[in-house]
Amino acid sequence: MIGIIAAMEEEIRILKESLGCAEPERIQGIDFFQGRINQADVVLCTSGVGKVNAAMATSLLIEHFECDFIINTGIAGGITGVQTEDIIIAKALCYFDADATPFGYAYGQIPGMPKIYTPSVDSILLVKQILKHLNLSYKEASIYSGDSFVARLEQVSKVDTAIPCVAEMEGAAVAQVCTRAGVDFIVLRYVSDIVGLENQIEDYQAFENQMANRSSEICLEILKKME
Repeated sequence: MIGIIAAMEEEIRILKESLGCAEPERIQGIDFFQGRINQADVVLCTSGVGKVNAAMATSLLIEHFECDFIINTGIAGGITGVQTEDIIIAKALCYFDADATPFGYAYGQIPGMPKIYTPSVDSILLVKQILKHLNLSYKEASIYSGDSFVARLEQVSKVDTAIPCVAEMEGAAVAQVCTRAGVDFIVLRYVSDIVGLENQIEDYQAFENQMANRSSEICLEILKKME
């Protein structure tokens, strides 16, 4: 069973239409839609924005629906090395608002947890192959998650920008739950705006629905190609 999580309704709307679901199953305030897309058994949900919402939805997909593969899809703001409308495959995930460095942990690391969360090599290769088959270009990037909309580079001044990276509000929480549960996952993002640009908010407002719909469309195509 494949679980698909998005923060906002627009990010899975097309998937829900393809699923042809009737009534959702409502658990702990979250609506879950279960069915099939091509050969894939899937459960969809809109978690709501933020780390706690994302973690809660991920836990329910794994525990209640017994999902053994989680896809988190949605939009993000670019920090460095990316452009608006880029497709991003998460290479590593971490928090931009966690700080336990006085106790010897790396910035962004939750005590007792890995410094970064990484999808399996097999999952990344699968998504790369599907995107290439669809003639869609993509970038691998680090994803930094936190409970703030990032509008200023100062908010992410401590993150590692050695490789392309983006900021958003859910991915690392999904990755943390999956890692603890031993469940494979992939995180996909679509760049809606670039942090710190003068017109960032205008870009976000202009591209939010467009990139959210693209998120849903590409996730649908990935499901169609999965066996």
